[in-house]
Amino acid sequence: MNESGGPKRGPWRARLMERLQQGDADACAALLDDIGPLLTRFLRRRIADHQEIEDVYQEVVVAIFQARHTYEPGRPLEPWLFAIARNIAADYTRRRWSRARWEELVGELPERQAEATELNMPELDKVLARLPPDQREAFSMLKLEALSLEAAAARSGISVTALKARAHRAYKSLKKMIGG
Repeated sequence: MNESGGPKRGPWRARLMERLQQGDADACAALLDDIGPLLTRFLRRRIADHQEIEDVYQEVVVAIFQARHTYEPGRPLEPWLFAIARNIAADYTRRRWSRARWEELVGELPERQAEATELNMPELDKVLARLPPDQREAFSMLKLEALSLEAAAARSGISVTALKARAHRAYKSLKKMIGG
C-alpha cells in the first residue's frame, strides 16, 4: 500500500473534502478518521521528537481545516494534504532548532531573584481572579498544582486538546495582564 492508502481511496477522500467544503460535519469526521493514520506515519518520518507528534498533528489538522477553501474540487487531495503537513512539520523543525540554538546546558541552575521575577501570591491571586473560570482552572491545575495534561483533563471532564486550548488562552491573557 502506498502513502495515500491505495488508488480507490483517493477519489473517495476528494469527495469527502468537497463535502467538508460545503459544511458537512459527517464528511469532516470521516475524512479525519481516514487520513489520521496517514498523517501520523508521515509526521513520524519528519519529526525527531516522537513525543511532539501529537501537537504537530493537531497543528496540521487545524491548518487543513483553515485552508479547506483552497482545495480545488476534482483534483487529487493527497498532494494538497501532504503539502500542508510538510509545511507544518518544517515550521516545527525550524522553531525547534531555533530554540535549541539558544539553550545552554549548565551544571547548576542560576540563582533566581524571586522578588524581581515573580509576582507575589496576593498579586497572583488578583491577576488569576481576572481570568474566566475555565482558564483559571486550567492554569491552576497545570502550573500551580503541576498536574499532567491527562490528569488535569480528566479532573475537568474535558479532552486534553480542550484543556490545552484553555491553558493557552489563559497564558495569553496573563501575559497581557502582567505586561510581558
